[in-house]
Amino acid sequence: MKNFDIYIEDRPFNKTHTINLYDGKNINIFLNKGTSFGSEHDTTILAIDALKYLYEKFGFFSPCLDLGSGSGILSIFMDKLGFKEIFAAENDPHSRKESELNFNANSINKTPIFIDNPFDLKNNYNLVVCNISGNFIPNNMNNLCDILKPNGYLIISGFNIEKKERYIGLSKEKKLLFIKEFSSKPWISLIFKKF
Repeated sequence: MKNFDIYIEDRPFNKTHTINLYDGKNINIFLNKGTSFGSEHDTTILAIDALKYLYEKFGFFSPCLDLGSGSGILSIFMDKLGFKEIFAAENDPHSRKESELNFNANSINKTPIFIDNPFDLKNNYNLVVCNISGNFIPNNMNNLCDILKPNGYLIISGFNIEKKERYIGLSKEKKLLFIKEFSSKPWISLIFKKF
């Protein structure tokens, strides 16, 4: 996994994020102050919206991969929804440490397992969520498709609306079916299903 565009965000204070589910329940996620990406940026919120949608429609997923975990917020959210066998991949050592710190702070049921090579074909996932900007997603669309099980779901986020048609085109080439989008201008997240 190569991606040299490391993005940071400044979280100068510890903060608890409340995520509202469609059934009126709330999930609280505590994030320690830090600089690893993933808390209030629109792309993270849109990835969370996509996860909420799949959870409400289909329930739990297992195994799952949080590709580019950053702060760990998406792994923590999946755990608190009840998803099982959560794996996380993060190539930035600083972000990986912050993810682990946040996993521990949330006392989640089972700490996600960090893996070094998310594209190891020995691991196949029913759900992959990838909130990474830059060229990582288009450069790895083959790999993302290969690690999905048949009928598995892929959530991608981290890019603007202008790239929507490009990603839908790439997904068709890889036998992924476009399912749904979530947007907050200029950002978008997309859900695909492998068939």
